[in-house]
Amino acid sequence: MTDNKTPSATPDTINQLTDQQTDQQTGHPISPTITPIDFSPLDGTQHQRGPQLRPVPVLISLLLFIAAALLWFLLTARSVEFKLSPTTATLDVSAGLSFHLGERYLMRPGEFQLTANAPGYFELQQALLVSAEDQQSYPLTLEKMPGHLTINGEPKTVQISLQNKLQASSEDGRQDARRGETPLTLRDLPPGSYSLKAEAERYFPQSMAIDIEGLDITQQVDIDLQAAWGHVQINSEPTGAEILVNGKSQGTTPLQINILESGEPVTLLLPGYKAWQQTLSVTAGEQREWPLVELQAVDGLLALSSQPEGAGITHNGHYLGTTPLQIELPPGKPQQLQLYLAGYYPASHALTVASGERRQLKIALKPKLGKLKISAQPAGAQLYINGNARGSANQSLKLLARPQRIEVRKAGYTSHFATLTPQPGVERLLRINLPTEAQTRAASIPATITAPSGQKLKLFRPKTIFSLGASRREQGRRANEILRKVSLQRPFYLSSTEVTNQQFHQFQGQHSSNHASGKTLNQLQQPVVSVTWTSAAQFCNWLSQQQGLAPFYIEEDGKISGYATESTGYRLPTEAEWAWAARWQQGKMAKFPWGTSLLPAHKSSNIADRSAAKILPRVLNGYNDGFAVSAPVASLPTNNKGLYDMGGNVAEWVNDYYSIAANASGSVETDPLGPDKGQFKIVRGASWRHSGMTELRLSFRDYSESARDDLGFRIARYAQ
Repeated sequence: MTDNKTPSATPDTINQLTDQQTDQQTGHPISPTITPIDFSPLDGTQHQRGPQLRPVPVLISLLLFIAAALLWFLLTARSVEFKLSPTTATLDVSAGLSFHLGERYLMRPGEFQLTANAPGYFELQQALLVSAEDQQSYPLTLEKMPGHLTINGEPKTVQISLQNKLQASSEDGRQDARRGETPLTLRDLPPGSYSLKAEAERYFPQSMAIDIEGLDITQQVDIDLQAAWGHVQINSEPTGAEILVNGKSQGTTPLQINILESGEPVTLLLPGYKAWQQTLSVTAGEQREWPLVELQAVDGLLALSSQPEGAGITHNGHYLGTTPLQIELPPGKPQQLQLYLAGYYPASHALTVASGERRQLKIALKPKLGKLKISAQPAGAQLYINGNARGSANQSLKLLARPQRIEVRKAGYTSHFATLTPQPGVERLLRINLPTEAQTRAASIPATITAPSGQKLKLFRPKTIFSLGASRREQGRRANEILRKVSLQRPFYLSSTEVTNQQFHQFQGQHSSNHASGKTLNQLQQPVVSVTWTSAAQFCNWLSQQQGLAPFYIEEDGKISGYATESTGYRLPTEAEWAWAARWQQGKMAKFPWGTSLLPAHKSSNIADRSAAKILPRVLNGYNDGFAVSAPVASLPTNNKGLYDMGGNVAEWVNDYYSIAANASGSVETDPLGPDKGQFKIVRGASWRHSGMTELRLSFRDYSESARDDLGFRIARYAQ
């Protein structure tokens, strides 16, 4: 084996070689040429060497890689600007490669996670997706932390309401804004403008605008409310009366009390004297003395009754009511009482009561009686007085001198009705011959009939075609006056006058038509008003029952639910019947009750005229019918059919439900009753309140569902 070992090069040898290798021309050293030699380990073993890394190339490669990566980032990154609010906020960008350069960031397209912080603001965490656009800008607004408000008040207990102005019109803003009583600290209020209201009993309220800064800052507001009262000295005769303000005792007279500027009810109470009460007010901060209050001794109390009951009572000419009634009378002075009742002689009584005395008094009224002898055929006919059975019709009776409704009836015969008023000291003979039902049917239908209430009804047989409504060209026409053709084939009765208070009282004795601006509407012969459509219909059914007729209106639980169209019972006129009776004149429909011009003839209709100028805002100048409100029925002339007040006095309920549906087919409606249902009922005719062109026309259509002081009715019924 050949020994390949060679001497190892020593450091000295290397240095020597280096020193000797210099450029002979320049004298500069030149790099020596190193010749590789085989290397043998000292231990005699030989290892195969791997390739060695050179530092410089590696470093250069690394730098080139970094430069390439940087160039790649610069070429692919996008300039992103963040606009922070507040500007003092700090921003941290994570979850992606980015570089902060001045006010901008270099960021490659992709998703980043942003975190922004500022004192007094909630931390903002937001994901951001950087797009491929070169220049990008994103606003970042931090939300302010809520603020706090400390409120102190004078007086100490002040009710505080606080409402955000921006939410005032929202559903949340409409909720109760009360926050509590002072001293009060309201925490965690969102920043913004608020409206603060401070209130305390007997103080003027105070309102102010508050700006809540937020940022977890506590602000303070001091409230100083001003007293809303003044002082008033109360003296009374006698003294010692207890003073109540708003029902709360303050002490006894003489006494100075506090009274609100807005006014408060003050009551003085002293046993044995009437309570004194008045609403007082004093300007805030002022002091005054009220005039001496002279207390009046308490009244005596009289429990007054009569035999029979229901007598009207007047005291010194003033109407008080009907018996039985408790009456307060001034003490120590003679008092005069009068009692009156239809069919009885008036009674007077004088008395004196002591203060605080309680007395009972019963007065028996003396009846005014008239004699009535009834002779009736056939035998066996029965007599009814005011609906009450009185036995055989052939008898003599003593009846009170007031309207009496007489009825004689027998099965198989047509009943006889009459209303009369017996006269004291006079005997009246009433002869009645009942016709059989066959005779009645055979005879012609009577031209007039009398209702159980005493009204006269006239028979009409139109049998003609006419038009409801008015032409669009007619001045004053309303949209609901649509023209439609109707025909009335079924004969009907219509009362010549409107139902009066006296007639309606037979059905509802306690009804009152009241008054209008101090003018009474309650006279016996004035038309009844302040009645609903249902009450009018029930009155008609009552009339039918009194006369033994099948009711026209179907009643269920006090309500009208429908019509019995085949019935000949009493009812309200249909709109078509009313329009024909009011307007049909010489083959055409009239415009006004009195003619074609707006101004009526002298005293032809009771409408709003000069006599009503003091109580109505609008009247028809140049006309005076002599009645400021409703007139007694039949006070003015009839129309061409002998009917009163068809174009004035009071408006009238009719049977039909209100509708404005047009008859598109143009066909003729026969005996129409109107729609089967609806909310309102039709009202026809002008009243003492009307003066305008629209309302005074006979084609005017109104509607209502409630009573009015110028709305009454008249009755009708089918003849067969």
